[in-house]
Amino acid sequence: MPANKKYLSSPGQRVLKISAGILGGYLLTMLFHNAIGIHLNYKGAIALTSAFSAFFMWVALMIFAFVSKNGWKIWGIYLALILVCGIIIYLGL
Repeated sequence: MPANKKYLSSPGQRVLKISAGILGGYLLTMLFHNAIGIHLNYKGAIALTSAFSAFFMWVALMIFAFVSKNGWKIWGIYLALILVCGIIIYLGL
């Protein structure tokens, strides 16, 4: 039995959601962990912590991207958060 068409997104939105979930989620996860790592004195802790928490965060960001209705909004949210994390890393705040 085929799915109801009103619950399916357009092919363009699917591409945006998939790319935001995979690429945007990965970039946001890594920059977030690097931004946290700047504030730690023991730099080895971020490597140990991110080995586990980065995977879970990336999966959560992928699920959030796939559940949303608009891929453009997800890309906007992810790019804004990536920019914030990048500024934190660059300025060392």
